[in-house]
Amino acid sequence: FQAEDGIRDAQESRGLGDVYKRQEVSGQPAVPLDRILARAGCRAVARVVLIGPDAARQEWDWGSVAGRAWWLADGRLRIGEEIWTVGRVEAVEPEMLDRVEAEITDLAPTTAAALGLPAPAQSRGRALPVPPAGHVLIVLLDGLGYLRYQEARAAGLTPCLAALGEPRLGLTVYPSITTVATAALLTGAPPAVNGVDRSGVRSTEVETVLDVVSKAGRRAVAVEGDSLPFNLRGAEVRLSGDGDGNGHTDDNVLENALAVLEKGMPDLFYIHFHGIDDAGHAFGPGSPEQDARIAAVDQAVGALLDALPSDVLLVVLADHGMHPVQGNGRLGNHGTLSALDMFIPVWIVSP
Repeated sequence: FQAEDGIRDAQESRGLGDVYKRQEVSGQPAVPLDRILARAGCRAVARVVLIGPDAARQEWDWGSVAGRAWWLADGRLRIGEEIWTVGRVEAVEPEMLDRVEAEITDLAPTTAAALGLPAPAQSRGRALPVPPAGHVLIVLLDGLGYLRYQEARAAGLTPCLAALGEPRLGLTVYPSITTVATAALLTGAPPAVNGVDRSGVRSTEVETVLDVVSKAGRRAVAVEGDSLPFNLRGAEVRLSGDGDGNGHTDDNVLENALAVLEKGMPDLFYIHFHGIDDAGHAFGPGSPEQDARIAAVDQAVGALLDALPSDVLLVVLADHGMHPVQGNGRLGNHGTLSALDMFIPVWIVSP
């Protein structure tokens, strides 16, 4: 696509106009190149090629520049500290896309199908083949991308998750952040349909799988950390907090989840562990601190499995991954179209 087409699409597409006006780079309004590429239909990016007006080519590995590439209002492109005059941009998608077995929008219709209920009204995902189940447990491992999981498994950090078998290669939605991914997970609909397409949007008017369960007169329970990144309408919500003051909420989430199970498994049980993501932001993906969180959350998953009744469909997944960064007080971040951010592990274990 041509540079001028990208800018026009950014201004006209839903939500991007406000972002275009609000952000400023190099003294002028700018749009993250990720947004332009997503608008052009890219689901993930491995490399990006810039072709100048004189047909000269420049190429970057997307993982090295994701989050640092901006389309400026004058039609030029800024990557890092350099500004380029652009005739055309070509994005090369990762070969891994050909192996994707599940998308995050597939999980709501799959959950509903297992419970014998209709998919959420605006769902666009496909119901993956699963047997009927009396209950469904969804465990969200915030920030544990597919590639990071493979590293952690190879390092022996995840014996409980590894015992579930090889995860399906999954794909989240853009922008790859918790609010947007959670909305897609629960509605089965992409951001353009459910309306949650950027940071700061924490609710949707679109029906969720929690709504479906509640409307059917069945019980949905959610255990969260110290805050709600997304409105879990239709569920009984338990916020855990860091009651013991150890700097994370994962152990508190586990304690509250086990307390729920002791009183009886809900029809749909949603559990969100935040610590892997928090450690990745603070210390960087692959840091000893994040490794420790991955190992601890893996053990928490094992404790949950030991407490489950026999008729539960288990769904374990991440909302997004994470790439390393420098600056803004963070050593890890996400939200881009890079493979590290977009690919997620998905385990679906039948009763």
